[in-house]
This record gives sequence, C-alpha cells and structure tokens, in this order.
Amino acid sequence: MVLTTVLSAAVLTGTASACSCRPGDTEAQRYAQADFVFSGYVSASTVLERGKPNYVWDDLRAYTVQVDQEYKGDVPATVTVTTAYAESMCGLTLYVGESYVVFAFTGSTYGEVWSNYCSGTRPAGYGPPVTTTAAAAPALACAAS
Repeated sequence: MVLTTVLSAAVLTGTASACSCRPGDTEAQRYAQADFVFSGYVSASTVLERGKPNYVWDDLRAYTVQVDQEYKGDVPATVTVTTAYAESMCGLTLYVGESYVVFAFTGSTYGEVWSNYCSGTRPAGYGPPVTTTAAAAPALACAAS
C-alpha cells in the first residue's frame, strides 16, 4: 500500500516545465489575438544569454526574419523575433533559410516583437493565414511533449 502511494505521488507530481497551449484555438482566433502577422524567411538565429551561464531556462533566442508580406500590424522589412530558448518554455524552433507565417506580439520592453510555440507561427508553405472564423480550420497541434 505504501509503495503504491509513493509511486502514484511520483507519477502525479512531475516537474511543471512543459509548454502547454490553450486547446482548440483556430488560426483565425490566433490571428485576432496577435499584434503582428507576417510571412518571411529566417536569415539568422542567435542565442541571447541571460542570467546564469549554462542555464538555458533564462536564455532567449532571436530570429532575424526578412519580411515578404505583412498581414497584420506594421513591421519593418527585417524584424527580430524573440522567443524563449527552451521548447519546454514554449520557445519557437525556426530554421535559417526556411519561410514562416509568424504570429507575434509586442514585447513589454523596448517594443520588441515576441512569439512563442502557442502563437500560431507555422511554415509558410501552408499558405496565407486564415483570418475569418467562417473559413477557419483548427490550428496546428501546439502541445510540446
């Protein structure tokens, strides 16, 4: 009995570091929530070391994106999109040379452009963003494992 209780507690009290997105959001809802939506290709990726060295949980990643098309908001031709470094902290993983439709937000400091795994950012090959609920399909899966 004691062993069962201990094992149950160990399974049910894991670390809460996994990214968790709001289920059921459509791309149209994510479009409405975003401050900026644009397409472009990633030309550079930089790790921004913050806080403690050798501790990724406080680091950021900055992607330089060459903007092809603005769908919402006003962004420059080249924009830096900042995100958490760790995927478990909902950080985006984008690849240099690849094109994306980016759903982003104004940062709280210095007018930065931020995005995360739950924002709706996706490969540009799926076409322009869905902007109305009448045509909205469910957004890509967003729960990190």
